[in-house]
This record gives sequence, C-alpha cells and structure tokens, in this order.
Amino acid sequence: MRNIFRLLLLCTVLMALSRCKKADETGLKTESSIPVKVLAVTYSIQDATDSYVGTVEESQAVPLSFLTTGTADKVLVDEGQRVKKGQMLATLNNFSYRNAYDIADAKEKQAQDAYNRLSAVYKNGSLPEVKMVEIETALQQARSTVMLAKKNLEDCSMYSPISGVVGRRTIEPGMNVIPGSAVLTIVQIDKVFVKIPVPENEIDAIKIGQVSTVKVAALNNEVFAGKIEQKGVMANPLSHTYEVKIAILNRNDQLRPGMVCDVVIARNAKTNAVFIPQQAIQADNKENKFVYVVDTVKNIARRKNVCPGNLPGNGTIEITSGLEQGDRVITEGYQKISENSSVNIIR
Repeated sequence: MRNIFRLLLLCTVLMALSRCKKADETGLKTESSIPVKVLAVTYSIQDATDSYVGTVEESQAVPLSFLTTGTADKVLVDEGQRVKKGQMLATLNNFSYRNAYDIADAKEKQAQDAYNRLSAVYKNGSLPEVKMVEIETALQQARSTVMLAKKNLEDCSMYSPISGVVGRRTIEPGMNVIPGSAVLTIVQIDKVFVKIPVPENEIDAIKIGQVSTVKVAALNNEVFAGKIEQKGVMANPLSHTYEVKIAILNRNDQLRPGMVCDVVIARNAKTNAVFIPQQAIQADNKENKFVYVVDTVKNIARRKNVCPGNLPGNGTIEITSGLEQGDRVITEGYQKISENSSVNIIR
C-alpha cells in the first residue's frame, strides 16, 4: 500500500513538472514574437492621365476690313451679336464713289453710242480703219472705268462672309477707314477649341481622337467632354512645347474665347502602382531597397526587394515592382526584426 502511494505521488510530481515546462515554452514563444503592424497590398488599375492648363479659342475667326478709303457711315452690328452669311455689317459714305460711277456710266454710254453709229460707216468703207480702232479702244476703256467705279461703290458696303458672332468691333460712325485695317471680327463658336501647350517629352503620347475632359472655373467648374483634333508639329522655340487643340461642341454658347480651363487627357496606358509609408523601405550595404512582409502561414518575417518610384509628398512612396497582391508589408516594428523573425500582427 505504501509503495502504491509513493508511485502515485511520483506521477503527480512528474505531471506538474511537465505542465510547468509547457508553460515556460509557451511563455518563451510569446516573448520572442515581435509585435508588428502591417499594410495589405492592394493594386487598383486605373486609366493613366495627364493634366494641363488650356485656353478656349474660337474654331474660326475672320477679320474684316474695307478695301477702299472712306468715312464710316453706318455700323449695323454690335459685339456678341449673331450674324448670318451675306448680312450687311457696315457702310462707308459713298457720295464720291456714287458720283464717280455715274460719270463713268455716262461716258460708257457715250462711247457705246459712238461705236454703234460709226460701225455702219466703217462697214461702208467711209471710215478709216485707224479711226475705228480708236473708237473701239475708247469703248473698252469706258467699260473698264465703269467696272472699277462700280467695284469701289460696292466696296463701301461690308457683308459677313460666314455665319457666326461678332467677336470684335473697332469701328464707329464718322471714323476714317484705312484699307486693310480690320474693323470687325466674325468668330464661329458653335464648336470651340481648347488650346494646350504639351512639353516635348509628352507629345509622343498625345494621339488624335484621345478623349479629354475640360473643367472651366469661370462656369462654376463645369466639366465638358472633348477630343483631340489637332496636334502641332513645330515646337515653340522658347518653351519647347507643342500646340494641341481639343474640339468641344459649344451648346448654348457657354464657352467663350479666352476662358482658362483645366484639361485632363486619358492615355491608353494603365498603372498599377501601390503606395506604402516611406519609412518602411530599408537598404542593405549594397544599396538594395527592400521591405519586410509577413509570412502569414508561419508568422515570420520575409525580406522582399522592391523598386521605389515617385514620392507624392504625403509621407508615402510608390512601389513599381517587387510586391504582390495580398502581401502584408510591415510598417511598424520593422526596426526589431530580421529575416525569419517570429512576428505577431497587431490589428
């Protein structure tokens, strides 16, 4: 009986020692696991875009000027007024040109009458040929003078060559007009262009037909859709930029030449970069950049080499390669770990 009691006591002591050993091992394991915080890598694929500042301009502008000297008599349109093709816009005082035309017309009729009467005499042989040549020449000169006087008279009236809007008016009644000096400008704004300067290192990515969005601050940041219609081939020698024009249908004439706007052009390329805290990146003695990620199966740290990219300026850095979807990048506690260190993720 005493032996049985001793045997039971020995078993009890051994079991207690075994439990203490397991507790110690468990405690050792917990103490050796380093607490860390992680960031899960999630890639989002989006359209890449380029941003520019542009200016709205008319699709066509026609400066108009009188072809003859004179004094402005009437100006029939104002700036902003819509006009139709062939509509009269302004006139000059045509008193002198009217009289010149009347004189030329009378001389033509006189020359024509002389030609009609003397032609019959010439056919009968009673008029020398040289005299008939003089009469024919006088008639031709009279006709030319009439045509010139008529042209000067017609040039006293200005008509619109296109349908559009009066964009600029620099003439008032009573002003002296010089030939070739623009006094009115007719613009077409049913379709407008947004002109943007594109740097030479980006012009190759610009393609005709690319979709663009235009935000106009003057219209409460209203957004318009357009497409690239023109792409310059000669660079500005000072800014080294190329001129690109985006066509927009201007419904209700909201967009007006001179408005400044923000332009975003969508490129066909895609981006799948991810951003992590800048301090999570480390470098070895060979200047290789790396981060620590958590092996969630074994709960240990693994080193991964990465390629850093842009710095957006908010404490993060772009990683262009090296990380995969679902990686847990260690962002806090990385100072205490190394390859294969046991870690414990703190949520």
